[in-house]
Amino acid sequence: MRLIFLSLILFPKSFFAQSNNTIIAGEKHTIYSKIIGEDKEYWVHLPVNYDKSDNHYPVLYITDGDEHFSLASGATEFMSSQYMIPEMIVVSIFHKDRNHDLTPTHITVNNEGFRSDALKVSGGGEKLLQFIEKELIVEIERNYRTGPYRILAGHSLGGLFSMYAYLNRNALFNAFISMDPALTWDNHLCERMLKTASYQSASLSSKLYISSAHNAPYGEPDTSPFRRSQDAFDQALKSKQIENVRHDYFEDRNHLAVPYNSLYAALTYIFSGYYILDDPQFVLEISFIQKFYEEQSELYDISFTPAEGLIEMLGKYFLFDINEYGKAIEFFTFNTMNYPTSYRAFEYLAKAHRSAGHKEEAIANFRKALALSPGNKDIQKMLTELEKQ
Repeated sequence: MRLIFLSLILFPKSFFAQSNNTIIAGEKHTIYSKIIGEDKEYWVHLPVNYDKSDNHYPVLYITDGDEHFSLASGATEFMSSQYMIPEMIVVSIFHKDRNHDLTPTHITVNNEGFRSDALKVSGGGEKLLQFIEKELIVEIERNYRTGPYRILAGHSLGGLFSMYAYLNRNALFNAFISMDPALTWDNHLCERMLKTASYQSASLSSKLYISSAHNAPYGEPDTSPFRRSQDAFDQALKSKQIENVRHDYFEDRNHLAVPYNSLYAALTYIFSGYYILDDPQFVLEISFIQKFYEEQSELYDISFTPAEGLIEMLGKYFLFDINEYGKAIEFFTFNTMNYPTSYRAFEYLAKAHRSAGHKEEAIANFRKALALSPGNKDIQKMLTELEKQ
């Protein structure tokens, strides 16, 4: 069991992954790193509504890009489509040798005295962090509409790298996600750093999410070195009274399966309070919604616009469920102001005016919707029928 688990940590993840040359909903890029001295590949996933507005977005940087690009893109798309988190840009970083890139120090023997060829290349983590800080972030922020809110995520050795960055570049990211991290590395390097340095809540103010998988045979308690090292680090954080930390245990997930659960839970934690429908004070008023997102914008230091789909959903409730056409018009008008290039916003505003008996306003908005979606047969049909009345 121990040797199998060791292989899961050190072998390239492509050893276990299926061969797939398809990039799903992303842009492939390469940048030459002067710091590392080689080309670095990264993929970028943009939010669905990126081209519909001038909004700026948080950015999630995640290591092991070949393994986690689809996971991170899918999780952020699904959760933002349910209005649980804001839409965000995903940047997946690729590695020619993850055992080099993601390890902060060079070692030749692990904590149990085993030698491995994979360890011979270790120790490139600091240079990778410098590359992200001084080259990649600069490139991303030059080419995309990014907000100042950044998240760094990683799994296994990537989780170790995230934790190293948390301790050494805390201000560079607003939140860190460390999924089943390999904190046994170099005789518990991160724990030793935390205990010996004068860290305080002020210097480690960014949010930290840690997950632990069950790395023992089914039905047996997890007493693995991985689990013990994670618990020890957690206790060290508590002894330092470090705040903004959450540590979740997934006893039904092993090391390779835990990223899915972890990323969902991590983003839920990082953006806790963002889901407007969970607000106990929630009322179906535009003024409340505006105030809510203004407060969220101030909290995350980025301007958030209420999601088009959310406002459309609430407007349709007034239009179709309770026939309050005035309120429906108010909500759909709000959407046209926030998303002036969305044909759906004008289409539903037209439908609300039509139901309210406002023929001229309905025709005008159907025409706007059709101009934004030329050839749309459904809109053309509704417009033609209304003009004939």
